[in-house]
Amino acid sequence: MKIRDFYSEIKELKNQGYSSVKIRDWLKEEKGFSVNERSIRRFFQKKGDSFSNTAVENTLGSFNMPEDQPWSTAWLKSKEVSLKINNPQQVLDLEDITEAVKEGIGDIKKIKTSNPSATNKKALRAVISDAHVGMDTNTDDAVFGFKYNEKVFKKHLSVVFENIKEKIDVHGNFDVIVVDDLGDNLDGYNGETTRGGHKLPQNMSNKESWKTYVKHKLNTCVNIVMLGAASRYEFRSVSNDNHAGDWGYTANYAIKLIIESMFDNVEYIILEKHMEHFFYGDHAFLLAHGKDKKNMFKNMPLQLNDKFSNLIRQYIDHYEIKSKYIHVDKGDLHQVGYNKEPKFDYRNYMSFAPPSPWIQANFGVSYCGFSIQIIPKHSNQIQHTDVFFDLQKIGIK
Repeated sequence: MKIRDFYSEIKELKNQGYSSVKIRDWLKEEKGFSVNERSIRRFFQKKGDSFSNTAVENTLGSFNMPEDQPWSTAWLKSKEVSLKINNPQQVLDLEDITEAVKEGIGDIKKIKTSNPSATNKKALRAVISDAHVGMDTNTDDAVFGFKYNEKVFKKHLSVVFENIKEKIDVHGNFDVIVVDDLGDNLDGYNGETTRGGHKLPQNMSNKESWKTYVKHKLNTCVNIVMLGAASRYEFRSVSNDNHAGDWGYTANYAIKLIIESMFDNVEYIILEKHMEHFFYGDHAFLLAHGKDKKNMFKNMPLQLNDKFSNLIRQYIDHYEIKSKYIHVDKGDLHQVGYNKEPKFDYRNYMSFAPPSPWIQANFGVSYCGFSIQIIPKHSNQIQHTDVFFDLQKIGIK
């Protein structure tokens, strides 16, 4: 005679609110079967049926999550129960990730690449935004079905690489090659935005999406540097966004540690503020995702309005940006858009990922892709090209 012989009766008692102690006593009195309460709890755990009772609820009720420091695991013990609690919102500790990556790098030797003189005083710049790795674009309630997985993300990055290579073949070597990522590179953490409170359909686990982004973004960056078509390379990634947040930061920090250990002429910059700026010749680039990880209740708009025009002018004045040409670049809204004022221009960048089920239901089929620019160092005759991906439909025979 084994405990599983009484499963249906025990489950009924459990549903009536019997504790593991009471069920133990009932088995002994009614069935003549002796077992301890720990074995009962373990039996229900193996069945995938967690044991909930008054003792558990009372113990949980006495637990207050510490607010002054992060925590990932807690042990709660009383006379009747012993509980292990995992905090689903605790992102991996950055120091742990750093040490793991450093251990993986080991004694890596610097890779020497050619540092050619620029054929022309220009920068080559590719801009991606809203990669949303891990997003499920083919849920049961999606109006249209589109494929988006590791294979598709890798293919999209390969298109970026090929376009960069084509520009080099036509124009020769550049002063600098830049790849900007304007945020929301990972779709979320534990099925929510890292900002919290927004459930997301996802087709990858936390680990799968993190590894997919790091593996293929790193590989793309390395391949670009190995082209040897510039004296220096800058890779910039916005981490102050509403989907990826600190989770996206950890992924990009891993890439930064690896690639800067490989090359002397590479700088991998992670943007932690809502907006940050960079210079090239007579140009200043103000980069933002469009919605931050904490404070903004409304996105930066597709078309400039007075509120955000004023905010941008205040930013320019505050940081005393005197550049002849000032460009404000953002993502978030998954659309191409352009406005120009006397003091600056304002550009929205499209999504790198196919439309989510929410976008499909509210706006229909949208486009996805990236942009590539050739920027003269001392003039504003920028060559800007939007490159669109072919959406991979699902369910078409």
